[in-house]
Amino acid sequence: MKRVFMSVNDCKPGMTIAEDIYNEYGAVIIPEGTILEEYAIERVKKLGLVRIRMYDSTGEMIEASGTDLFRAQYKENLNTVKGVLHDISAGKQIDSQRVDQTTRSILSRINENREIVSCLSEMRTIDEYLYSHSLNVALLCMLIGKWLKFDYTKLKSLITSGFLHDIGKSRIAADILNKPGPLSDEEYEEIKKHTVYGYKIAETAAGVNDDILKGILLHHEREDGSGYPFSMKGENIHEFGKIIAVADVYDAMTSTRVYKAKQCPFDVIEIISVDHFNTLDNKITSVFLKNIASYYLGESVILSNDVIGEIVYINPFNISRPIIKSGNTYIDLVSQKGLRIREVI
Repeated sequence: MKRVFMSVNDCKPGMTIAEDIYNEYGAVIIPEGTILEEYAIERVKKLGLVRIRMYDSTGEMIEASGTDLFRAQYKENLNTVKGVLHDISAGKQIDSQRVDQTTRSILSRINENREIVSCLSEMRTIDEYLYSHSLNVALLCMLIGKWLKFDYTKLKSLITSGFLHDIGKSRIAADILNKPGPLSDEEYEEIKKHTVYGYKIAETAAGVNDDILKGILLHHEREDGSGYPFSMKGENIHEFGKIIAVADVYDAMTSTRVYKAKQCPFDVIEIISVDHFNTLDNKITSVFLKNIASYYLGESVILSNDVIGEIVYINPFNISRPIIKSGNTYIDLVSQKGLRIREVI
């Protein structure tokens, strides 16, 4: 049977659900494979979900997709991020109510992993990098927290910390943030102050707890002590700082910026696996990369030799080099060392 997106309003008793449904506390309330009854449909509606995955026993694909809905909500959340950061730039306090609303909005999409991964690659713009990056990191933090099985309260705090992680950049001159060339030593030292600036901005805001503050302050610390602002190592770095670090690095490398073109997700997966082995938390990185790669299964790609194909298998021992099907030919990138995925299309 195929898995299809279906409007909750179109769900009928007797249909079979094709994904786990979580409540607002992060607990599974309707497991995949459940045959729906009327009470279950009402529970899903009360959660605010608009579309869910269902098994289609007829084999007829339903045309509607949750991607458009997620895209519209992303734009709405992005406008909120802009408003919050503009207020801070103008010397105003953090609008805690708007931050909380956005965090809850992000949490409402906890079942839509594939739509999140797909839309993140589409919705980035150079001109709005700071805003989209803040939102993207919050979304990626939600996924990581979910994969690490955080409870609702902890997950909500993590998302908020991810949302606010770069607010200190509102205190950095725009010509430094948007400089197209290399930063001078003095400019880099100024950029590094954004974590402390962000901590000071957030510490007086309503609803911002110590975990949220630590994520903002410590997301540039590194496992080997090479980070800032305190050159902390390993277990001394707060868990939120470690998680935001992974989300921050991944989104930055897969985004187009004024001074650097975006990189293919599979190149980034390989770079993080190899080059950041000693700087990012290995457990968090492993959970993130394994799960994020799985959502590219079935996607079309262009290889470095211009061949177009489809990802049909993610190698669990080398996730950056999957098997590609092009026509009737299977290309194993583990054995084809001279090839790489140039672009996901």
